[in-house]
Amino acid sequence: MEQRCEVCENFRPEGDLIPGRKLIEVSFGSRKVLLCRAHAGIAENSGVKTLEELRELYTEPHGSRSYVPRRSRSVMISKLRNPGRRLRDAP
Repeated sequence: MEQRCEVCENFRPEGDLIPGRKLIEVSFGSRKVLLCRAHAGIAENSGVKTLEELRELYTEPHGSRSYVPRRSRSVMISKLRNPGRRLRDAP
C-alpha cells in the first residue's frame, strides 16, 4: 500500500495519488506524522511544535474534526488486526 500525506488522505481520500511524491516524516514527541512537502511547509511556517497544534492547524473550517488523526496509521491498522474478544472468535 502506498504511503500518503496524513492530511491529504483525510482531506481528499481519492485525490492526490501522485506516484513518487516526496513525503516528509515529522516527529511530534513519540508520534511521527507523514506529510507532503506543502503541508509540512505550512506547519513549519505556522510555528507548530506539538501534535495538538498540528491537529488544530488542520481542523475542518466549521467543525471540530482534525485531518490529522491522534494515532498513527500503523497503530490503527494493528488495532484492526487484533483478535476478537469473544471465545468463539478466531485468534
